[in-house]
Amino acid sequence: MDSKDRKEVYKNRRYRDSFRYAYWGVKTAFREERNMRTHVLTGVIVLVVSLFLDLSRDEWLWLILVSYLVFVMELINTVIENVVDLVTEEYHPIAKKVKDMAAAVVLVTASFAALIGVIILLPKLLQIFI
Repeated sequence: MDSKDRKEVYKNRRYRDSFRYAYWGVKTAFREERNMRTHVLTGVIVLVVSLFLDLSRDEWLWLILVSYLVFVMELINTVIENVVDLVTEEYHPIAKKVKDMAAAVVLVTASFAALIGVIILLPKLLQIFI
């Protein structure tokens, strides 16, 4: 079987199958990854709190962007960790390094999101409470 034949075997027969499989991927990551649930919950809380604040369109765009960016990075981190686990049977220092760096990507992105949140939300929250 040449590579063309193998691609056809694994290719989604219908366009909607692509969406179904992607949904299953998100569902699996949410169910199996505690950090994914934490990031999603944090993002939802920030967005719900933001509903009660007078945010500009640009501020909303920034908050939505960084929330989704953290979500995407956590998905990528999960993929990398699963692939490393798939190809390594036992502890390997390079496997650890790859997994640590993938986790660092999420940490840096979440830090960026937190910074954006503080810049946008803190002044508005202080106006309400002070």
